[in-house]
Amino acid sequence: MDLNPAPTESMPKQDRRTWWATLLLLCSILGAMLGLSVRTQQKIRNTTAPSAATIDTKQVLEQQRTIKTQQDHITKLEQSIASGSSHNMLLLEDLKSAKFLAGLTSVKGPGIVVTLNDSKKPYTNMLPSNFPPPNIVHDTDINQIINELKQAGAEAVSVNDQRLVAVSAVRCAGPTVYVNNTQAAPPFVIRAIGDPKTLLPALNLPGGVTDAFVHFDPAMVKSEVVKHLTIPAYSGAIPSKYAVPVSATSEKSQGA
Repeated sequence: MDLNPAPTESMPKQDRRTWWATLLLLCSILGAMLGLSVRTQQKIRNTTAPSAATIDTKQVLEQQRTIKTQQDHITKLEQSIASGSSHNMLLLEDLKSAKFLAGLTSVKGPGIVVTLNDSKKPYTNMLPSNFPPPNIVHDTDINQIINELKQAGAEAVSVNDQRLVAVSAVRCAGPTVYVNNTQAAPPFVIRAIGDPKTLLPALNLPGGVTDAFVHFDPAMVKSEVVKHLTIPAYSGAIPSKYAVPVSATSEKSQGA
């Protein structure tokens, strides 16, 4: 998208003032989103034990509701400037595109749904203590399927309605699986938007990520094509404590 970085001298004085006012408003919106994300993530860190053995589910849900309220307020602010000049519209379109790429908006399209469930089939063989029993779905199984879907071109993925973004994690904390610090229990429903003709075969390759399930108990995994799939927006925090944007000025100074 072609967006002028600054108002040109040929713009009327009133338009230039409107352009700068709109830019200031958008910067304030993004600053509020960043500040809220950092504060929420800090609260999560302060209330989570280093071993990640326990997570205050109620507090996480409350923080997610707070983020949702702020996101709704930001949406209203965006709508309020949508009726402005063409420069306002360009800025708004760039903001919408950034939110879409960051997973902050709900998306829809064709894809597949993969359902993983623990097996009712008993497993009595002796295994080493560090070897995961094959009749239970583990975080490693979920992550392997997610990675395979992404490699096959999945454009959006969720696990039990938790949208996965760059800062998402699927991990075990004791006997429980957490997705985005939210407790998840089987069945684990993985939704992926993309080309079903590519996604489904990627999971069903001989020796692939679902092959072990199929051999032990076919009831542990189910994959189906869905023509109209909806995946919700990410509702968690997006921390940014150490990483900062690299400006063109700083790049030049580093290269000098």
